[in-house]
Amino acid sequence: MFGKRPSAAGASPQTPPPAPAGSPPIATRPSRDTPATAPEARPQQTAKAAPAGFEPPRAPSASAPLVEIVSEQTDYYHATKTTIFNALLNTIDLAQLAQLDAKSAASEIRDIIAELVAIKNVSMSVVEQDHLVQDIIHDVLGYGPLEPLLARDEIADIMVNGANRVFIEVGGKVELTNVRFRDNAQLMNICQRIVSQVGRRVDES
Repeated sequence: MFGKRPSAAGASPQTPPPAPAGSPPIATRPSRDTPATAPEARPQQTAKAAPAGFEPPRAPSASAPLVEIVSEQTDYYHATKTTIFNALLNTIDLAQLAQLDAKSAASEIRDIIAELVAIKNVSMSVVEQDHLVQDIIHDVLGYGPLEPLLARDEIADIMVNGANRVFIEVGGKVELTNVRFRDNAQLMNICQRIVSQVGRRVDES
């Protein structure tokens, strides 16, 4: 669960929708104002009766429409993004990039992407190129596909049950979004980035 706000005293506990078999662990995203809480391995426990008044949020049904957070992109867009992203990693010096402030690092990435787009003769509109640049900056410097969710104050919690299942809680209701990670490797990378802020690590076990 990627918490967006500190829990109020006395608030009812909530349970994210069940994760499919083989999905990566759910990590906790620190809010903008509060420290992160790293996930910890817990021994298996026998089921206990829920306290009186406990009402876990209901997961949306399989037929429920997705909440569109991001614009749907074409296969060409996603393929181009992967190509440019990989070329960027082979071009940029990550050690030097880490020494820059966020604004300077974003500017450096933007300039390199512009060169790569020209070299590879990418056929995209100006708007699509702007989206491409912003998506890659989020992947390199931020929390990837979660950034659009973190920017929305009305979202209370973000729950990730695998690369293709990202839920949000708005007004006490849990909804499935169209936000997607590139793959489980990207999801794990974002999880590592989150928990590293408190000196912890997370793995698939």
